[in-house]
Amino acid sequence: MLNTRRQFLKVASAGGIGLLTPLGFTGSVSADESISWFKNPLGIPPLETGNVIDGKRVINLSLGYGTSTFLGDRPTATVGINGAYLGPVIRVRQGDDVELKVTNRLTEASTLHWHGLNIPAAMDGGPHQSINPGQTWNAAFKILQGASTQWYHSHVLHRTGIQVYFGLAGLLYIDDEHSKSLDLPSTYGVDDIPLVLQDRSFNQDGSLLYLGSMHDRMMGMMGQLMLVNGTTFARFKVQKRLTRLRILNGSNARIYNLEFEDQREFLQMATDGGQLERPVAMRDIVLAPGERAEILVEFVPGDDVLLRHKPLPRRGGSGAATMGMMGNMMAANDQPFSIMRFDAAQSSSTAQTIPARLTTPRNWSPNDAVRTRRFDLNMQMGMGMMRGGGFGINGRPMDMRRIDQRVPLGDVEIWEIVNQSPMAHPFHIHDTQFRIIDRNGRPPMAGEQGLKDTVLVYPRERVRIITQFENYADAKAPYMFHCHILEHEDAGMMGQFVVVS
Repeated sequence: MLNTRRQFLKVASAGGIGLLTPLGFTGSVSADESISWFKNPLGIPPLETGNVIDGKRVINLSLGYGTSTFLGDRPTATVGINGAYLGPVIRVRQGDDVELKVTNRLTEASTLHWHGLNIPAAMDGGPHQSINPGQTWNAAFKILQGASTQWYHSHVLHRTGIQVYFGLAGLLYIDDEHSKSLDLPSTYGVDDIPLVLQDRSFNQDGSLLYLGSMHDRMMGMMGQLMLVNGTTFARFKVQKRLTRLRILNGSNARIYNLEFEDQREFLQMATDGGQLERPVAMRDIVLAPGERAEILVEFVPGDDVLLRHKPLPRRGGSGAATMGMMGNMMAANDQPFSIMRFDAAQSSSTAQTIPARLTTPRNWSPNDAVRTRRFDLNMQMGMGMMRGGGFGINGRPMDMRRIDQRVPLGDVEIWEIVNQSPMAHPFHIHDTQFRIIDRNGRPPMAGEQGLKDTVLVYPRERVRIITQFENYADAKAPYMFHCHILEHEDAGMMGQFVVVS
């Protein structure tokens, strides 16, 4: 019998014994042959709405070991939340008082961070809210935000990368009355589909391979096989002509540039923090680790099409990767590949009207900003990085004993993120949603002009964002800001701030 716990701990500290199927289909394989490989029904995570008890929505979550079968009949040791791998889609409503009871059935400490939520720091689920084996942590707070696609994941100090890689993550939906009135596709698993994108590497025996090389530590862990909701070679049988896809880049380090193989147009309707003002027509979309997007796609009956990754843009300057040693290393790993298949053989031919206007996202004027804070993202070349260190923000690695910033409650602030390194980093701030002011002085593209909690900052780029920390102050309990390449976060590219009244 497979010893799940032992395999999890073993792979955490050791390399593998040879990789399996490569991620891309870029050799002599034709498109027709490649699409036939995508035949596994897309797994749809179960919905978890909890039970309303004494006016609170109570949701029970259990972190535990499991066994999954990603590769035929070869078992893979995994960890999950209320299951063998990943967690349920938690669904709540704006205004709900929720209590999430998280029980740790692992043999090491863990956490669950509610990524994207404006909640008290003591309920945030960061490194300071560690849950020891056998303990239950109660996270209680009110859902203040409007309709959006958020998520949750492990955030334990120095172990976030491996715990997420093995399965400790899930989606969290927030609904509200305004979104309901728009009559958008909203039938879960039918025309409203969650897509958690993850790349994973496997050993010949089917076990997960984590940090098998120095490249993995320096660049972040990028796998060789795609999982969508934990499904390899996923196929979704489209049921409705207009379909809403809620996409999370749940990978540890890989940045996706998503398009359909026929380059069909789709509409982006939401960013990390909720709906855009208007749907934005596009043919491709870049998502860095931690980012989410909601898109609307029209599938004509008879369509059979692949969603794929195409190489990232490399124009330099504003909003595109520039080349240096790290950039060239990333480019070598940035090959086109297919992700999943959409088969509309039995889809409905009924058309559906898309609202021309969705909402008015929160915004702040730079003229109202009380101050500007600067955050330099650092990677020090040399032996420190070769040993897995050399990562920091403003020249300092993460230190749980140090508070890096003190932010007054209610102040509007501009945060200036400057990438001093030769590779792109997604920068995430806990507790708040923000708006992007500019990239190297230029306004963000239309698809980024909504509420965000994670922003991709390209090499040598300066991004200015504006936000306001509201509702909660606690001079002792800190929130985090960090790179969302999980191996960089674990290695020190993270800092702490407190909101003070």
